[in-house]
Amino acid sequence: MDAENATEHWADKEEIVSSDRALKFTLKLIQKLPAFIVYLIVYPVSFFYFLISKRARKEARLYQKQLKSFTGGKVPLIVRPYRQILSFSMCIVEKFEGWLGKMDYSSLICGDDDLNKLCADLENGKGALLIGSHLGNIELLRSLSSYNKTGVDRKFSVTAIMEVNAKAALQFNKALREVNPGAYFNLIDPGDIGPDTICELSEQIENGGLVVCAADRTSARTRSRCIRTDFLGKPADFPYGVFLIAALLNAPTYFMFALRTRTASLFPRYNMFVERAKTDFNCPRSEREERIRALCREFVDKLEKYCVMFPFQWYNFFDFWFLQDQ
Repeated sequence: MDAENATEHWADKEEIVSSDRALKFTLKLIQKLPAFIVYLIVYPVSFFYFLISKRARKEARLYQKQLKSFTGGKVPLIVRPYRQILSFSMCIVEKFEGWLGKMDYSSLICGDDDLNKLCADLENGKGALLIGSHLGNIELLRSLSSYNKTGVDRKFSVTAIMEVNAKAALQFNKALREVNPGAYFNLIDPGDIGPDTICELSEQIENGGLVVCAADRTSARTRSRCIRTDFLGKPADFPYGVFLIAALLNAPTYFMFALRTRTASLFPRYNMFVERAKTDFNCPRSEREERIRALCREFVDKLEKYCVMFPFQWYNFFDFWFLQDQ
C-alpha cells in the first residue's frame, strides 16, 4: 500500500516527519540556536510541508472533521490542518529540547487534579502505572525524569512500553538515541512482554518507579487484539494489551496528558493533567475482562475530553477509525 492509503495500519506508514536528514538538521538547530529562533524557523518549514504533503493535510482534516461532528460544529470552529501540522512540528522540537535537558519543571502548569497525589506517592517511594496518548507531548515526563526535573526530590526510574521497531517509530527513535542515549533505556516493545516482564514491571512499581504506556495505537504485532469502542462519535480500535497490563500489574493507575497551553508559541508552556483511574482490579478473576474494558472506556472518555480542549495537538496522522476487520 502507498502512503496515501487511509486503510493502512499506522505502524506500516512513515512518520509524518521521518527523514533522517530532516531530524538531524532539526537537532543541530536546537543544539546551536536559541529556542525562540528555532520556533521562528518552524513556522515557514511547517507551512512548506503543509503545501507539499497531501497525506498530512488529509489525515489532519479527517480528524478535525470528526471532532467537529462530535462537538456539534463547536470545536474546531474552522477545520485548519496547518495548525495541527504546525503544532506537531513544535512538539518535535520540544521533544528534542526535553532530551537535551533544555526544559524543566517550570515549563509545566499543574492543575488541581491528582498530580499532587502522584508526586506525594513518588516522594514516599510508591510507584504507579501512567497511561498516555499521542495527544500532546508523550515524551515530556520521561525526558524530565532523566534529568531529575520532575518536581519530585527523589530520583525514580521510568520504563516506557512503546513500539520500538515499527516503521513509523524507527527514525525518530534513532534520532532520540543521538540526542540522549538515555532516551532508549528502559524501553520495552509491547510484543516482547511476557510473564517475566510483568514481574519485573511490578517490582519496579513496588520500588517506587513509573511504568508509562500509550493507549491510543494498536500493537504492530498483535493488530487484531483490540477493544472497539466509540471515540469522538465513531467506532475505533484501542490496544487490548495496555489495559491487560494494567490488570496484571494491579497498581495505582493514572491517565496523563502533557498539552501545550497554546497551539504554537515562541515560549511554550505545558499543562500537565494527571487523573487517577477509577477502575481497579481488586476483583475476582471472572470480573477482570469487564474491568479491562471499563478502564479502556474511562481512558477514551479522558482522551475525548482533552481533544476538545486542545483540538490541534492530535499527532496520530492516520485514519484512526479504520477498523482492523474491515
